[in-house]
Amino acid sequence: MAIVKLVADYDADPCTGCKLCDIVCPSGAIRMEARKPVINDDLCIGCGRCVDRCPENIMWMKPREAPLVTTVRAEEVDQDAVAALLLKAGIEASVSVCVCTLTPASEIAGAVIKGAQTLEEVCAMTGMRSGCGIYCVAPALRLLEAAGRDMTPPGQHRWYPTTLSLFDLSDEVCARYPDAYIAEDREVFDPGHKYGPLPKEIV
Repeated sequence: MAIVKLVADYDADPCTGCKLCDIVCPSGAIRMEARKPVINDDLCIGCGRCVDRCPENIMWMKPREAPLVTTVRAEEVDQDAVAALLLKAGIEASVSVCVCTLTPASEIAGAVIKGAQTLEEVCAMTGMRSGCGIYCVAPALRLLEAAGRDMTPPGQHRWYPTTLSLFDLSDEVCARYPDAYIAEDREVFDPGHKYGPLPKEIV
């Protein structure tokens, strides 16, 4: 959950239509029309990336008339479906996917179950990426991929592939790199083997 107190705005006259604000917007709040950005206030999560990247320095953040609360509540989605998606993605429900907003994996999964098709839609629904926008991308993409969403990166947007987890590594990789202690880490992080079996060499 994020409580968004700011919203983006800009001066249209000096805008050159470079599209950088559109490209860096994590929630899809900015779209170019007739070479000018159109800002959807309802989608803006107040991250300020458009302000940081504008080469003309004509964008700014202004206070909202009333704070916007972006969240997906547990009662809005099927919790069995959320649990199944988290299990498939290999992510614990209580893990803070977005450490800036302390948004748990269960809420990100809830956004996907509720209908989010893209990373941008997950961000708009939960407020994820309104802070640093670094660490939350990979687990959110894992959840989208586990739900069978289209994982084709959109245009010039900064969309990175999901990262491997301990439970995606093959037995061959575990055996080839014994000094990485992959099997031991699996045992520590998943003692019940919920996310996958241990490598054959230590079973």
